[in-house]
Amino acid sequence: MMEYGSLVARLCLSLVFLWSGVSKLLDPAGGKAEVAALGVPAPSLFLVLTIACQIGGGLMVLLGLWAWLGALALLGFTVVATVMAHGTSGLSGKERQQQITTSLEHLAIVGGFLLVVIHGSGPLSVDTWFR
Repeated sequence: MMEYGSLVARLCLSLVFLWSGVSKLLDPAGGKAEVAALGVPAPSLFLVLTIACQIGGGLMVLLGLWAWLGALALLGFTVVATVMAHGTSGLSGKERQQQITTSLEHLAIVGGFLLVVIHGSGPLSVDTWFR
């Protein structure tokens, strides 16, 4: 059962990043607007980096191919994106509560990636097949 559990966990962790990266790839104008709304310089460059991180890291985690590296990249991406997009400064009431909840959900995703970094991708993975 453990081999299937780690595979399902990797699917759950990677799916949101694969979806987001592919969505940005298929709608670059929308992706650029999303990145630009965060106030980063050179939104076109950061869009390309975001797509590469989300799709590349998502595939690495999903397939278990250097999953620790993909998980580490997506962990870092998630922390930076959470700090940039889900701050609570100047917010109150329901809006503040929603941002705190979203940040805590992202913290849970970071925890999942830490497990992949520490314990590996499990027996049903490309890394295991090449050992």
